[in-house]
Amino acid sequence: MSSLRSLSRPVGRRDSLGEAERGRVLAEFNAAVRCPSAHGGVARLPLLLDTLAVDADRSDGARWIVDDNARLDMAAAVRSLFPQPEIHVVAAEYGAAAHRRGWLRVDRVLAADEHTHLVETTKDWARTDRSLDDVLTRYGAPSVVFGDQDPHSAKTLGYAPADPAEPLAVFHFGEAEDTSSAPLLAFRSGHDTFGTSIAFTPLGKGAFYAREKHRD
Repeated sequence: MSSLRSLSRPVGRRDSLGEAERGRVLAEFNAAVRCPSAHGGVARLPLLLDTLAVDADRSDGARWIVDDNARLDMAAAVRSLFPQPEIHVVAAEYGAAAHRRGWLRVDRVLAADEHTHLVETTKDWARTDRSLDDVLTRYGAPSVVFGDQDPHSAKTLGYAPADPAEPLAVFHFGEAEDTSSAPLLAFRSGHDTFGTSIAFTPLGKGAFYAREKHRD
């Protein structure tokens, strides 16, 4: 997921947030990460994370913020692997970063054994094409939905473990065409870079190769 790293404190940094202001920013981030297009787009997400990070000062004078490279290159990484620059995929990366800091508000928390089972079984399970209905039947309701709630729309489902040190597991779906629910394109879980920790379904691989062929 999006990495967080320690950076030197910038000159002229703003004061820490008050309790009410921090609550407002947390609420805004959690609304925006679920539906970026209604809250200023994905470019607003790292700004909100930076604002929250003001209160995450450490005793050694450093603060934690979203990694600069992830902030600048995340959308490009997504575009290189998906047939279109999927906003919900980028949003899920910022959501995963927020989960690690305890800032992502979720509807469901998976027990440790549930999360371990999901992470350990999904890559093999997704070697066959699956749908949104298949994922919900196998793993239950998600912790968070990034994107449109409509079962036919492209979206990302996130499954959050209770331990924020463990990565958010995410399922990326495309738009449903001839299927009853959105088709699964890829699964991702881990702290490695986006390109090395994502596993595609056969349909997802087909979309990737079609994009590459079109580029040529």
